[in-house]
Amino acid sequence: MRKLFFLPLIFVLNLFLLGCEKDEELIQTSFMNVQWIESFEEKTSEEIEVYRTGNVDDFPPSWYRQIFYFDNNNEVEYSVLAANDAHYMTSGTWEYDEETKIIKIYNSDSEKVFEFKIVEQTDQVLKLIANP
Repeated sequence: MRKLFFLPLIFVLNLFLLGCEKDEELIQTSFMNVQWIESFEEKTSEEIEVYRTGNVDDFPPSWYRQIFYFDNNNEVEYSVLAANDAHYMTSGTWEYDEETKIIKIYNSDSEKVFEFKIVEQTDQVLKLIANP
């Protein structure tokens, strides 16, 4: 009779332990249709860039913040840092490799202008490593 008591207990403990195992975090691919703005104030390492959703007015004043807007049609709008401080938005295309978590951004002449690896993403924060 005692063996029958322990069998369900062992089963429940196994379920609990299996449920508590931390798998490698899955990165969502729903970074599209959101404006991502560089939040360099939150940077904790030299290699990881931090982006947040919102608009530029939600951030402290800054000389320049990189901005990306990815749409569903593999088109992207991104800010360009101009030498004369006349920063502007331009369009290009993007591709994403789900396996490597790499985003490549191309200008209108199909030249690669950015390459990032997504290291973390939530619906409010996007953390990237440039030129992985």
